[in-house]
Amino acid sequence: MSFQSRERLTIEQDLFATPAAAAKAARLPLRLRIAVAVAVWRERTTARRCLARMDARSLRDAGISPAAAAYESGKPFWRAMGTLR
Repeated sequence: MSFQSRERLTIEQDLFATPAAAAKAARLPLRLRIAVAVAVWRERTTARRCLARMDARSLRDAGISPAAAAYESGKPFWRAMGTLR
């Protein structure tokens, strides 16, 4: 049995959710912004790899269509995660 959170990425949500938050993030030191971006990219890569490994039954239990899973798992790491519905 597997667990998949329906919550968005915490780092991404905190830093890039609104234009005001994006402006706030722009004031962060460059080193920290790079570290956050790399962490978000790694999380997306991990999530997409897990999604690609899920079988049809697990996808159905999560309410995700196989076509949506294939589309999402084929996206590059720098593109944001979709809704999968």
